[in-house]
Amino acid sequence: MRISSFISRTIAVSAAFAALVGLYVTPVSGEVRLPEIYASEEELEFPEEPSVDPTSKTDGYSAVLYDNSNGLPTSEANAITETREGFIWIGSYSGLIRYDGNTFERVDSTTGLASVVSLYADSRNRLWVGTNDSGLAVMENGSFRMYNKSDGLKSLSIRSITEDNDGNIYLATTHGNDMELRNIDEPQINEEYVRIIKTGADGLIYGVTMNNAVFTVSGGKLQSYYNASRLGIKDIHSVLPDPANAGYVFVSTKESEVYYGKLQNGFRNTVPIDVSPLEYINSVELINDTLWVCSDNGIGIYRDGEFIELDNVPLTTSIEKLMMDYQGNLWFVSSQQGVMKIVPNQFTDIFDKYGLTSQVVYSTCRYRDMLLIGTKNDGLKVLKSGRVVTEMPLTSSRSASGNVLGDTDLIKMLHGCKIRSIIRDSKDRIWFSTFGDQGLVRYDNGKVTKFKKIDGLPSERVRTVFERSDGTILVACTGGVAMIDGDEIKEVYDESSGISNTEILTVVESTEGDIIAGTDGDGIYVVRGTDTLHIGTDEGLHSDVVMRIKRDIARDLYWIVTSNSIAYMDSDYNVTTINNFPYSNNFDLYESTSGEMWILSSNGIYVTPVEDLIANGDINYVFYGKDNGLPCITTSNSYSELTSNGELYISGTTGIAKVNIETPFENVNDLKISVPYIDSDGKRIYPDDDGSYTISSKTLKLTIYSFVYNYSLINPQVTYHLDGFEKNSTTVKRNLLAPVDYTNLKGGKYDFEISIKDPQGNGNKTLNVRIIKQ
Repeated sequence: MRISSFISRTIAVSAAFAALVGLYVTPVSGEVRLPEIYASEEELEFPEEPSVDPTSKTDGYSAVLYDNSNGLPTSEANAITETREGFIWIGSYSGLIRYDGNTFERVDSTTGLASVVSLYADSRNRLWVGTNDSGLAVMENGSFRMYNKSDGLKSLSIRSITEDNDGNIYLATTHGNDMELRNIDEPQINEEYVRIIKTGADGLIYGVTMNNAVFTVSGGKLQSYYNASRLGIKDIHSVLPDPANAGYVFVSTKESEVYYGKLQNGFRNTVPIDVSPLEYINSVELINDTLWVCSDNGIGIYRDGEFIELDNVPLTTSIEKLMMDYQGNLWFVSSQQGVMKIVPNQFTDIFDKYGLTSQVVYSTCRYRDMLLIGTKNDGLKVLKSGRVVTEMPLTSSRSASGNVLGDTDLIKMLHGCKIRSIIRDSKDRIWFSTFGDQGLVRYDNGKVTKFKKIDGLPSERVRTVFERSDGTILVACTGGVAMIDGDEIKEVYDESSGISNTEILTVVESTEGDIIAGTDGDGIYVVRGTDTLHIGTDEGLHSDVVMRIKRDIARDLYWIVTSNSIAYMDSDYNVTTINNFPYSNNFDLYESTSGEMWILSSNGIYVTPVEDLIANGDINYVFYGKDNGLPCITTSNSYSELTSNGELYISGTTGIAKVNIETPFENVNDLKISVPYIDSDGKRIYPDDDGSYTISSKTLKLTIYSFVYNYSLINPQVTYHLDGFEKNSTTVKRNLLAPVDYTNLKGGKYDFEISIKDPQGNGNKTLNVRIIKQ
């Protein structure tokens, strides 16, 4: 079977059949302005394939469900389409809804658009709206006209709409022969209830009736009619013409079968595609050689001879159809659950990918081709090549004192342990810091050595380790700091060394070889030989709870994360606390090669230029939270792994989030911007033929409506100003973009300029709109 590349933009539901030939919509008296379609010169170009593959084990993606709990005015949807400028339109029983990626706006139901079951955007960018009980509406440039029984409709339930190659619009209703503008008088379908009509590559209109028949129409005339007996298929429920092969169609059933072949040959000798456990197939669509299946009990794809059910998305019931937007995002509508979009996500949920149960993660570490995970209560988890590793055999196990131990497997040995950190040293050895009987565990290519209190460690409550420049290991634990040389604990720094609080949370080495230790309640201690320096709130810290000290070799600084602030310390141990950082409960920080600091906190991730932190002035930052696709929040005082290629494995409260901090997420230059209309003292104005706007000399207030159509998870910066009236620009996050009011404009020409950049300030797409006040 050959599946050709295709992007379907038609909307299909239950219906009977009629046609309108050469229908032109003109304004009617007493018309009401709706959220309008802007016929811009820029064509709505669809990508060849989706921006993400939800069946892939490598792509990061998010499946976002919209219902009445998070912005959508309803929890059901029947139809969806996108118009040329970038608006997404959703049809539901509660009416027509417009979405720009930021706000769902419901059209007033008093207009007659109270129960929408079908939508279609035609080649002229008119939006055709089929209702369940109020007839047809056509919207163009903010105006709409209703068609009902007075116009010749015998049924006010418009179930499907499509367009042929000549621009003729075909309607399907629940009563056969309809509008007097042009009737299709065919006995076989006059009284039929037709579910779906779609246009094929051959220009024919293909339809499916409720009586399990498939037919074709051209030029308003019935061309062919195939009942279930002739086709050899029972319970036919939907049809999709192959856009690259004239006469070839996909026919799907109420069971779990999709047939493909030439319609006139029938399907008696055709082996169907088995899409079980999906059944009652409402629609199928082709996108770049992939067949998508929407059914009453789920979503699936058929590709390269294999059927895959999507089992990790929130939309599972009564999925009617799908659409791909201009960014390549996938949209699905459910008549019971609402609307779901599947979009790229720079964050990957590692636990979801591997099917792991949610739990608190304290540490992650890459070791060769494995990811080592230290958990709060379940010991060590190991992932490798798409699977969970259950065994890591040991060749030997002994204590630092030389006693032979009976451990035979690393994972079993650490089962049930609270692993606070996993650190890899320069010799490719792994150090497991545990809270419990195991103490500090060193793993060296199958060999285990344990360091405990009996071996000279201050306690078995170990937080982390740090490798010094001479290869010795500093151990931060309850009771002080221990130094390990080889298999021997050479030194312990505790109260006798001048450290009053020996609950050590973090430790590093200075460029001069000093030991710098952060404590749980007594600030920082610096040990230099026999001398000890204390740094607390009197010396510039905002908190004496120091959770992390990280050495910045390039700047000869030490970054400090306390319980309520971020600070840095120079080589002379002078502390500067950053005053304007937007959040206080932070845990860790990692710098990218481009000079951006990724700061992990209890509510998400803040990304800001390092130079902004050092300057200690205004902080320009980007925030990533669950709304931006972050699957889990960082665990307090946890350790995450940053690999050499920029992949950050974040230890979270429910699992692990992976993100590459070196890779830009999205190019904003591909986003659509428009000013589809303006208001002059509350009156809606549309652009002239040249795209400019003309307002009356009497206008007191000008309102400019601008849109950035973005359906992904990023939140670009939007900058705008009215040239000729104001000198300074305004910059806001896209989710805060709102209509802008201007008053007291003199007569003359003005240019409204709007530009966008990505959250890191990269890229620059600009739109200029001319406004003329008479």
